[in-house]
Amino acid sequence: AHRRQYRRRRCFMNSTLQCLSQTKGLTNYFLEEKNKQTILNNNIAKKNKNEYQLSPVYLELIQNLWKEKGPKYYAPYNFMNRVNAMNPLFQKGQAGDAKDFIIFVLEQMHKELKKPLNLDNVNDNLPVNQYDKKLTLMNFFNDFTKETSILSDLFFGFNETTNICLNCKYNYNSQNKPNPICYNYGIFNVLIFPLEEVKKMKNNMNLINFQNFYQGPSNIVSIDDCFIYNQKTDLFTGENKNYCNVCKQLSDSNYTSKIYISPNVMILILNRGKGNIFKVKMDFKQTIDISNYVIQKEKPRIIYNLYGVITHIGESGPNAHFVASCKSPVDGKWYRYNDGIVNPINDFQKEIYDY
Repeated sequence: AHRRQYRRRRCFMNSTLQCLSQTKGLTNYFLEEKNKQTILNNNIAKKNKNEYQLSPVYLELIQNLWKEKGPKYYAPYNFMNRVNAMNPLFQKGQAGDAKDFIIFVLEQMHKELKKPLNLDNVNDNLPVNQYDKKLTLMNFFNDFTKETSILSDLFFGFNETTNICLNCKYNYNSQNKPNPICYNYGIFNVLIFPLEEVKKMKNNMNLINFQNFYQGPSNIVSIDDCFIYNQKTDLFTGENKNYCNVCKQLSDSNYTSKIYISPNVMILILNRGKGNIFKVKMDFKQTIDISNYVIQKEKPRIIYNLYGVITHIGESGPNAHFVASCKSPVDGKWYRYNDGIVNPINDFQKEIYDY
């Protein structure tokens, strides 16, 4: 019984690793022989041989999972022990969380494998009256080029945040006057949606800017609802007032965050919160179109195809359990990965959506 409970406490790791393993671009990178020395002799290894590195044990894991004639299942003990040693959140016997684990893996392996990149394709066609935006954007991308990796190529997106001073925004003109809109750019590797908050916003029909989007039952939250929530405008006031460079004082401001460039692989965390886990029902499909929620688009449509779902079963704590459902890049079929047990999924609606 003790061993079974301990194995269940590793389920957050097993389910996350299965989804990462089914990520074609990442797995191909780790399987290509030409990348092996880069992985084994990474940035951390070069600086300090005694410091723990995650990417070499992930290389071992992927090579064993994708052996042509490998064992029926592979227990990732070396990987698990390395994670235990590197991060106290995931020490042996502790019930971990898939959200924290995937962020740790992405950021740690990015730190180990990052390298300089020559970026020539920053969009130069920005409006003249937003020269401060252009400068901020260029400075951000110049910094970003110093730390790119296979992880950032696949999983990192960029967001644009704006702070509009409510005291002087109506005095703005385009004749080389300072812009009362403060632009900032940042990197994200996951998007976290608090479903209870999204549901409250959906049910508040007084939000005129968004009411045209809200259709369907009020107790169901869709992926579109989540992206609309993600780019809503918040009022910064009271202790959260911002200093404005135009009117030279602390002022109320409207804060908005939007996706500037979307990542190649999008990771969405659907946070149900505590309490009744069935309070918010989620509506998602195997394809999502986020074109309306991205500022810079190389193509008119930005469409993602679902290939991995991690399901959290039960309440938080030691009795919770994580399983992964993944679409194989080899045969295109869905499978459920429940620790050491793998079963085919024949009915997406019943076995993933309803599950």
